[in-house]
Amino acid sequence: MEHGDRAQPCETTTELGEAVRTARDRARLSQRVLAARSGVSLRTLREIERGRVRVPRARSMERLAATLQAPGLLDHGAVRTAERPGPDGAEDRFLLRVLGPLGAARAGVPLNAGTPMQQSLLGLLALHANQSVTHAEIVETLWGEHPPGSFNQLIHTYVSRLRSLLAKHQDAGTGLPRIERRHAGYELRIDAAQLDLLQFGELMAEAETVRATGDPAREARLLADALGLWSGPVLGGCSARLREHPRAIGLAQRQVTAALRFAQLAEVSGDHERAVDQLRPLVRQHPLHEGLHARLMLALAEDGRRVEALDLFGRIDRTLRGQFGIEPGPELRAAQLAVLRGTA
Repeated sequence: MEHGDRAQPCETTTELGEAVRTARDRARLSQRVLAARSGVSLRTLREIERGRVRVPRARSMERLAATLQAPGLLDHGAVRTAERPGPDGAEDRFLLRVLGPLGAARAGVPLNAGTPMQQSLLGLLALHANQSVTHAEIVETLWGEHPPGSFNQLIHTYVSRLRSLLAKHQDAGTGLPRIERRHAGYELRIDAAQLDLLQFGELMAEAETVRATGDPAREARLLADALGLWSGPVLGGCSARLREHPRAIGLAQRQVTAALRFAQLAEVSGDHERAVDQLRPLVRQHPLHEGLHARLMLALAEDGRRVEALDLFGRIDRTLRGQFGIEPGPELRAAQLAVLRGTA
């Protein structure tokens, strides 16, 4: 955590948080990207934006201001009273990523997570973060129906090596991350600040809460931050059995849901270009998802790119007819009609 004092939000820190968030929105950066570029931990950035750091570190604010090209941030009272740089482990935090290619890093420097099988086990434990994974599920995910005769010893070896890796990067206060033995299997104990999957869940839950209060601008910011955690398909590069795990599929569905909701909010606010940026990579990942195609068509048209929107319809139309012998559904047809009529 930030080595400044932490407390409930007050007027000064709330104003600072709003100023940082406004500057980040203006720069069109997600929290994750800003954290990576500035060298400030994601957790610290989130706490600053929420107004929960009473005295932020001057070094952290200087880095944020420089990255955002917003020197005015340093004029806020909460920053002027900040302590000067000292030992700070916040920027040195361990981070495990599963929302894209599996990866572990410390202070942005990649760590070697071992052999492909060892990485698959780490990915499986991360999908069930802070929950026990049974021995039977580990065997099924790693080897399927035909495990080797030495599978028990292999699992023990993989766990031992992963424990050694994590032990080098545990938080001094919490002892996390670590792998614990459970009666029927193993559990990865990890803090939300150390795993992008948990960060995504927190942001999605907060967005849902904000949605109920009727604050679409804040909801859109939270969804953008949640989507900014993704860098590709869940656990990309890992085995097919792991990528097709029900939890991985469920995560991918939540990403689609978040992107569609963000695009819906962007349609109202007029931020069509950002909606296009969020939807386009998902359309590539889900080439048959008619809802994503329809929403991207509308966003393109609303951004003045009607030709691209119609080309997109043509591609999925040919795919559906050529590969499956079916016509586009009503949602795609309605989007095409809206683009043709110029009502999108």
